Amino acid sequence: MILLSEVKVYAHRGASGYALENTWNAFFKACEFGVGIELDVQITKDGVVVVYHDDNLRRLTGINAGIETLAYEEIKELRVGRKWMRNFSHHQMPLAYEVFQWAKKKKIPLNVELKESFVKNSKGPQILAAMLEGMEDVHLSSFNPQLLKQMKKLMPSTEMAWIIKKSTQLSRIKDMDWVDSIHLHKRLMAKSFCGEILKLDKKVRLYGILGSESLMNRLDPQMVGIITNYPDRVKRKIASPLVG
Repeated sequence: MILLSEVKVYAHRGASGYALENTWNAFFKACEFGVGIELDVQITKDGVVVVYHDDNLRRLTGINAGIETLAYEEIKELRVGRKWMRNFSHHQMPLAYEVFQWAKKKKIPLNVELKESFVKNSKGPQILAAMLEGMEDVHLSSFNPQLLKQMKKLMPSTEMAWIIKKSTQLSRIKDMDWVDSIHLHKRLMAKSFCGEILKLDKKVRLYGILGSESLMNRLDPQMVGIITNYPDRVKRKIASPLVG
């Protein structure tokens, strides 16, 4: 049995159910809800860390280019948005350092997901580690376990979370002593899979949660966090006194 109040909520790419993902508007909205923030970081060709999800810029800027192939000067004026959604237009890509410092001032917990551009920039891990120095209540996540291994060497006291895509990856974790926790989509939470996770004695955070799922009524003690586009809905669910 676990108190839902002990589960920490993170707004996925900011409160992206209400504002365009990974923008200041989404982060401000998450702050209004009083939750942590999950955000994605990329690094440009010249070593500037920005907040953006996709490796390619096309979906939200219309520019068909890998973010790691361009210098910051080439992207800083790009407008991020969705032309067919009026309220989601005319955003500027945030600088990661500015978001980190704002979150530090506001005491907002951060889940920083490293994207593949950091694999392609040999200095990327060192640059990010320097930017995060002195930050509290921050953990790093990635689909790439080797990238997390690099970050663990640079930031040994910082939690590293591996985002897994399928259940077969669990068998690899026992050989990864740098992986402190697991992030996974709710659709992987079959009963048999839950048992395998519990054997690992690792912290777990779920993403893809909307707030109405029945699985929230039977969370195991290792489930320490929920990553959601709708943090207000999840917080209302957390108002329930107990699950178990």
